[in-house]
Amino acid sequence: MTAFDNKNSRTAGADIEAMFTDRWSSKAFSDQTLKQEQINSLFEAARWAPSGNNRQPWLFVYSTSGPQREKFDSLLSEGNAVYVPKAAMMVLVFARTFDDDGNRIRTAFFDTGAAWMSLALQANLMGLNTRALGGIDLDGAYEIANVPADKYETVCGIAIGYPGTDADLIPSLVQQNFANDRKDISVVAYSDRYSP
Repeated sequence: MTAFDNKNSRTAGADIEAMFTDRWSSKAFSDQTLKQEQINSLFEAARWAPSGNNRQPWLFVYSTSGPQREKFDSLLSEGNAVYVPKAAMMVLVFARTFDDDGNRIRTAFFDTGAAWMSLALQANLMGLNTRALGGIDLDGAYEIANVPADKYETVCGIAIGYPGTDADLIPSLVQQNFANDRKDISVVAYSDRYSP
């Protein structure tokens, strides 16, 4: 068991595979780099996510180092900029919202979320940490990633890397860095009719 595991006290309320409760989004990253083979495995897992009409509307643009990574990091909100640059890789996530005929892809975000979850689970199985980032400059991402804004919408960023420890965080983040709980299934899944 690692310090990373000690931050996770989740328990499932039904019989499920451990990978679902084991995965959580730490803010602590080590400075260990990723190999290209590892990166390929992450996006290969995302590639096989379920997709409405097999449109596969997700798009991932990533950077690991150098001037381009600095541009990616410049998109971060003030809070995220404190810890994300230490992660081995930052990913910008886009969803293709219109097809070539100009028709809106209604399931674009649903499918892209499935692809992100596939990537996150694969990362966890590989001993990696992932953290989705809502706090980024959504508009600025188009230019930095060279993605057309008329066909895609920026969804979020993702920080990916090996998990770190509390020592990798500033003190104010240590108390925030633990695996949070989830709502009980009794308030999110109903038989026959929604009845709160």
